[in-house]
Amino acid sequence: MGMGKPLAWRSRYLPNGYALLVLLAFFLSIANNQRCLANPAYPEAGTYKLQKIQPAPSGWVLQDSVWIPRRLSSYTKDKVTLFSFFYGTCRDPQGCPKAWDAFLAVHKAVKMNPKWHNKVRLVFVSLDPNADTPEMMSIFQSSMSTPEAPWAFLTTWSESFLTPILNDMYVPAWREFDDKGKQTDVINHLLKVFLIDKEAWVREIYTTNFLDPNVVIADIGTLLLEEE
Repeated sequence: MGMGKPLAWRSRYLPNGYALLVLLAFFLSIANNQRCLANPAYPEAGTYKLQKIQPAPSGWVLQDSVWIPRRLSSYTKDKVTLFSFFYGTCRDPQGCPKAWDAFLAVHKAVKMNPKWHNKVRLVFVSLDPNADTPEMMSIFQSSMSTPEAPWAFLTTWSESFLTPILNDMYVPAWREFDDKGKQTDVINHLLKVFLIDKEAWVREIYTTNFLDPNVVIADIGTLLLEEE
């Protein structure tokens, strides 16, 4: 599902066609043989280029107060941004928990690299504005965000404000219903993580099978090297 370039390696351009074929074969072998994960080989930051895919999303979001709306664009420019959707009660191991694991790894890497301090941000936008209130987002942010590696947790007033953001990013999301036709607290969604440059362009999109924190960290390094 989705449009654009949903697989992490699709926007990479290596020095020649043979190298590209080797890289594609390598990633496919990882998907089919978990033993390859023990000794992975990752592209070195700055040895490839990430192409512009689409503009970052726009819209109105809430952070720590229902009375203070903010432009989503203020969270997707001026820094390299790792962006995705989540919701507080998500239990699908291939959904939000997988995104959490990747974000935690990236957050740790940013904190450990002084050259990256205050140049990279992480952003989560809630898929459940009814349950994930600004107060809840504030609790998440106060426990996770740091000055050198800011991590914003955002929500919206309602699903009517959330839907245009999801549509901009081609992320389908829908609630499950029980046998009686009543909505449950389960929100099915396609996991996508977006890497956005400081000019607010999406430069990479990672889906479930290609969400490797080491690749994401290398891609962040590549975008930061563009600034030098």
